Amino acid sequence: MTRRVIDLSQPLSRESQLHPFFPPTQILRHILHTDAEPGRPSFSAEIIITSNHAATHVDAFGHYDPDGVAIAEMPLDTFCGEAVCVDLRAYGKGHDVTADEVEQAVVESGQQIEPGDILLFCSDHYNQTAGTPDFLDGFCGISADAVHWMADRGVKIFGVETISPDLVYLTDEYPTHRACAERGLTHYENLNNLREVVGRRFEFYGFPLRLETAYGSPVRAVAIVED
Repeated sequence: MTRRVIDLSQPLSRESQLHPFFPPTQILRHILHTDAEPGRPSFSAEIIITSNHAATHVDAFGHYDPDGVAIAEMPLDTFCGEAVCVDLRAYGKGHDVTADEVEQAVVESGQQIEPGDILLFCSDHYNQTAGTPDFLDGFCGISADAVHWMADRGVKIFGVETISPDLVYLTDEYPTHRACAERGLTHYENLNNLREVVGRRFEFYGFPLRLETAYGSPVRAVAIVED
């Protein structure tokens, strides 16, 4: 058996496509090697200005729950552990994946959901739509009843490859986020490369930055699989 690390993150750059709520990311050159005098040590450093909900990120409970905590207050074991990835690539734009459809996807994966598991939903969205308008409005959602299904089975956090588990281009009611607030279940958005782990059980790590009084954070999400 060999252990392999798979990057499940989207790149964070000036070209990152964000939910219309958020301003574009800026990466500014602060110190360049060419700034140094000849013969002196040189350095390179940047200033990054970005929403904490840009590219691959995780929502804090306080993002959608006024009584919820900030990202730095959440237990670190929320963001790592045993994970299962199921296949939603059959569902297209405008479809809200139901609890029954999630359950069927789990059955078809050949895996079982255990209390404390992380559940990830493969749509291959970034690889198929990055740089196009469909990235922002061409995806399926995860329904509120699917959130209740996950919470009833002890899923501790879930993740999607889209800008939101809600169909934000069809409604501004955010039923899935509201169900998350009700059940104390948060999620990752803008994951990537889940096709590499679909149908598998693996180790997942997606730690947020320790941002004080912030309600979400960029993450470098990875899977560790055994081949």
